[in-house]
Amino acid sequence: MLFMAIFQYDPADRDEVIEQRFKNVPESSGVKILGEWLDLSGHRAFCLFDAEDETHLVTAIFPWSRLGVVEIVPVMELGKALKLYRKLSR
Repeated sequence: MLFMAIFQYDPADRDEVIEQRFKNVPESSGVKILGEWLDLSGHRAFCLFDAEDETHLVTAIFPWSRLGVVEIVPVMELGKALKLYRKLSR
């Protein structure tokens, strides 16, 4: 299942966040990182994960919770969602 993690951190913690990212890649068994993006002006990072279940995802995200706020959103590819919506609306 796909999840988008949105991580917001205090600007004062920027260097620690960068250092932590290179020390602890948040991938674990059951979790695969599909992409990562940085909001250059908003002190946020976005990470798209494919996770077997929410337990694996939370295990990968937990180390980051002391450095900021992590919001996890289940997501679906647009094409797949549109097919599902069409099927459900029949």
